[in-house]
Amino acid sequence: MDADHRGLGALRRPILDDDEASCSNRVSEAREQEAHKAVSHYSDKALKVILCLQFLEVTAFYGVYLSLIVYLQDVLRGDSASNVATVNSWAGVSYLMPLLGAAVADSYWGKYKTVLIGLSISIVGLAMVTTSATLPSLRPSPCAHCAPATPSQKLVFLSGIYLCAVGIGASKAVFMSFAAEQFDDGDDDGKKAKASYFSWYYAVANMGMLTAGTLLVWVQDKVSWGLGYGICGLFVAVVVVGLAATAPMYRILPPVGSPWKGVFQVLCALSRKVKLKVPDDAAQLYEEEDVKNPLLYPVHERLQHTDQFRFLDKAAIVTDEDLDEDGNRPWRLCTVTQVEELKTLLRLIPIWLTSAVYFVANTQAQTTFVQQGTKTADSHIPAASLTSVETVCVAACVALYNSCASTKPAWRLTPLQLIGLGHATAAVAVAVAACTEARRLRMAEDHQLMGIAWLLPQYVVMAISDASLSVGQLDFFYDQSPEMMKGVSTAFYFVSVSLGNLINSQLVMLVASVTATGGGTGWFPPELDDGHLDYYFVLVVAVTVVNFAVFVALAKNYTPKTVR
Repeated sequence: MDADHRGLGALRRPILDDDEASCSNRVSEAREQEAHKAVSHYSDKALKVILCLQFLEVTAFYGVYLSLIVYLQDVLRGDSASNVATVNSWAGVSYLMPLLGAAVADSYWGKYKTVLIGLSISIVGLAMVTTSATLPSLRPSPCAHCAPATPSQKLVFLSGIYLCAVGIGASKAVFMSFAAEQFDDGDDDGKKAKASYFSWYYAVANMGMLTAGTLLVWVQDKVSWGLGYGICGLFVAVVVVGLAATAPMYRILPPVGSPWKGVFQVLCALSRKVKLKVPDDAAQLYEEEDVKNPLLYPVHERLQHTDQFRFLDKAAIVTDEDLDEDGNRPWRLCTVTQVEELKTLLRLIPIWLTSAVYFVANTQAQTTFVQQGTKTADSHIPAASLTSVETVCVAACVALYNSCASTKPAWRLTPLQLIGLGHATAAVAVAVAACTEARRLRMAEDHQLMGIAWLLPQYVVMAISDASLSVGQLDFFYDQSPEMMKGVSTAFYFVSVSLGNLINSQLVMLVASVTATGGGTGWFPPELDDGHLDYYFVLVVAVTVVNFAVFVALAKNYTPKTVR
């Protein structure tokens, strides 16, 4: 039998003696004053500074990433297979490190300190890379027939780029959540400003990619690799110095604790009470009367109970054993808010998975779309340069949307609507690519070449899709994530990009193998004109449409978190 109302009321009061309670109150008041004082640091100027610094950080990262395969091939002279494997491994580490960085920020260092330390580590790595590319003793002889790089030369360079991956990767998502933390979620203006920030961040990030893919890559290839990498290191150093010098204008909050501790506590409490029956009246579940944690945010969230995943409510059932004052109560009795935070996380995971599948379509712009471009009549135009068209279009779409949303608020879309628009337009972009490829193959049969301009529509539509989904996903996950997981929420975006690219690579290998059975050429032969890339595009469209339908069903049934 559950504890009576008298026992429940006793539990809702902190089990502290007078001295401990007094001391706890003084500490709480001091921390609350600190948190509220931090709010006053926010200003439009602070966000402009952060966006400028993020532009430099993104430019430096892609200044290493976009030219890495070329450096490994032309300077270190590695074989093709090992070069591809090295780039894939490095990119994998870079896009998975945001999870570790977010966990460290939330548990130990806080977001501001984590960004500073992470970027400082990357400066060391970029210094090693610059030294490796500059000193003759740390790179092979430039003659065409000389031996490739020695193990020690490779070690210096690879150590540098992996330090860069760890440093920038760990701080990337934390930097974004630190910027979003400058807004007050307690009012509508703060929420709108935060949504605009994610839009502007994505535009700034794309301009950083464009700068790296044009100016920095040109400096590295035509002037000096050492100078190009040195500029990347200088950019990151400016970010570190800029953050340190402008610290007084930021709202800097201390770490809130491990983002996964609450999840484990609910699961542990649930395992102890798995045989109990959930009461019909949610008011009988345990909730503290005063859920205030100044270490979190000025708006102290206490979540409203929901009926979804009701079996998890067992973790908040009060039993006679819970009345014991042995100090281990959080691991056998959780609040309704803790349970609801886990429910919120479970609701987010399916939507996150649809975003990961989305990137199967999105990654075509960097892979198969480029392959199409290599078979056009305009051979003097690098096919890879078409990705710059998409980058410019993304920035233009974000600027246009923000302008319209600010002047006509009725036009502002919700984060879920933006994500849905991204899914739908991705299917359209790949469908356009399928039609274009079918036309190109018909012209190839007649020994004609198609103009590269025919590829522009699919890149423009994909830019609309990319901007819509990415901005919507960043805003949605930050807004809906439990308070303890705000830092981790922005890391979900980078992991979905990584997972989507992995799915696409496996899908291509599977399709190539299956369609080539029986001695046929298959859809992906060595000569693109002999294959059927258009069929593969149709397959991707089908996957994207099904994924979009799943997302719509999830979005319609999604229960947003409600703060009491």
